[in-house]
Amino acid sequence: MTIKGLIRPFFCLSLCLLVSGFRGYAAPGNANSEGSRMLVHTLRYMGTDYPNGVAGGKVINKEEYEEMLGFCASALRYYHDDVSLWSPADTVKIGALIYHLDSLIHAHAPVETEQQAANAAIAEVIRASGLTVSPAKYPNLLNGKAVFAANCSKCHGNKGYGDGKEGVKLDPQPRNFHDEARMSMLSPFAVYNTVKCGVQGTGMKAHPELSDDDVWDVAFYVLTLRYESGADRSYTDHILKNKFPSITLEQIATQSDRQIATAYHADRGDLGILRYSQPDKDKGEFIDAALKYIDGSIQASRDGNYDEAERLSTLAYLEGIEPIENQLRSTDPGLMQRLEEQMGNTRRALSGHQPLVQVNDSLKESKRLIIEAGHSIGSTAMSPLLAILMAISILLREGLEAFLVIMVIMGIVRASGLRAPMRYIHAGWIVAILVGVVMWIIGGQLVQAHMAQVELMEGIIALVAVAMLLYIGFWLHGKSEVSKWKAYVTDMVKNISGTDSLIGLFALSFFVVFREVFESVLFLSAINIQSGGKQEHAIVAGVIIAFIIVIVMAWVLLRFSARLPIPKLFKISSIVMGALAVILAGKGIHSFQETGHAAIHGITFLPRAEVFDLFGVFPTVETLLAQAFVLGIVIYIMMSSGRVKPA
Repeated sequence: MTIKGLIRPFFCLSLCLLVSGFRGYAAPGNANSEGSRMLVHTLRYMGTDYPNGVAGGKVINKEEYEEMLGFCASALRYYHDDVSLWSPADTVKIGALIYHLDSLIHAHAPVETEQQAANAAIAEVIRASGLTVSPAKYPNLLNGKAVFAANCSKCHGNKGYGDGKEGVKLDPQPRNFHDEARMSMLSPFAVYNTVKCGVQGTGMKAHPELSDDDVWDVAFYVLTLRYESGADRSYTDHILKNKFPSITLEQIATQSDRQIATAYHADRGDLGILRYSQPDKDKGEFIDAALKYIDGSIQASRDGNYDEAERLSTLAYLEGIEPIENQLRSTDPGLMQRLEEQMGNTRRALSGHQPLVQVNDSLKESKRLIIEAGHSIGSTAMSPLLAILMAISILLREGLEAFLVIMVIMGIVRASGLRAPMRYIHAGWIVAILVGVVMWIIGGQLVQAHMAQVELMEGIIALVAVAMLLYIGFWLHGKSEVSKWKAYVTDMVKNISGTDSLIGLFALSFFVVFREVFESVLFLSAINIQSGGKQEHAIVAGVIIAFIIVIVMAWVLLRFSARLPIPKLFKISSIVMGALAVILAGKGIHSFQETGHAAIHGITFLPRAEVFDLFGVFPTVETLLAQAFVLGIVIYIMMSSGRVKPA
């Protein structure tokens, strides 16, 4: 370094010290710390982005290096502006560190040396300024997801790859939050400062409109994006207890993944578990998420972006209301019905591009009902008895359709005296339940998944089940005549080892049960989260009680069905399966509507009631047309089979 380079820092430091002596300084934590936050934010960029411009003592990217020099100038400017915030001694110390960092960057110093200097300067500014570096309570990742969708996804993309519609037009492009090299060097505190302060010379603007809680939530959420959720809860607890026994919230907030990995000898899987950890879950987190999405929808509609407003409004229902639907329905069924109708009306208003006044009124009414739902749920403590009753009601309600199908098919097979089909039927529903058990073990993460994908899968499964129910119903009705049944049994006995019908029975058994298992696990997981994990044993007890009730019902039905004449049993069974196909057709299309994959044309004169929901009847043109179409197929099957004379 030259003599001039050595004199310049000391001259500037002396001047700053003199100025601070005349102006006085504010005690840490008592002055406005936004200037210090900008300084910390800039110093952090000088540390993390330096390797992009310099390596091996040489400039490897001129644009990145010039950007780094711009950060140097900004840091020095913020330093001179903030000298009144620190004591004279702190002013000298901080200045020495910043000027030293500036000289290292100008000298193309080794990356490790430069980053150590940047971290030292950051630590000293934080200490002297009394900056808050971590949240008061553990952030809410679900709320962070909602804040991200409303404020960040338009540039960074829905999944954080930097591919949002508005982001592709920016230069430089938005950060890809899945970039392992860069993201491993960021801490939630660094992301917090970026959201608070923005980044000069880029499209990343500051977000002063967000509360501190919202900024911390989204900062912690961003650090989860490149990790997979879904680790077994017992394994998660084991890792947190044994790998990170003494880690504090402040350490998690201020240290990057690379720093934590070094300090705790953690691998990538361990880091993912730590970043997804939610020890202080709030049972109102779903309501909070719904409100954030609705607020985002209101803003998007005012900006004239109706498509974005509709997307956020849909997410408000799927991510915020759907997981707590059963709890809210059991607490205040009338409110749940009004809320569901209102949010449907809001989506229709947005998709129909109605006038802004009407759209805003509809969104505000949805928000009012969501707040009311939050109060309703918050006033009801999740007691063990309530958890048991909710688990029982969910299992019995969701399992009704699957129960009828499986019991009817088993009754038919038992009456026929065949054993091979029975094994395939049992295998189908047992595999579905085992898959459900695995889903329950990781169930806490299922609710954290994107609810649009969950609902879409429900819709697909429902329509597959409809197709199989129609096929089996046609098959049953075709065998309802004694002569045809005898001929079929004879043929079945001859070819019992390799018929496609056996595989079909397995698939029907699996899909019909899996759809209900999938939805049951989703709702049970939501209840478990709502209770803060404290009523898990009560939920399991409710599942066991419901299972016993189902077994008793199965025994009664099988005992009764075995005494029915085969033709009558087959006719009754085909009618039941036809009815179930009509029900599932309505529910399947409704699931597609809730995810925005199907249009919604409401029928205002058709009332909404719990009994209608049970039978898959929803007040929309699309669901009713689908049910009418399936009903027509069922009637055609019945009539065409009825015209055939016995052989």
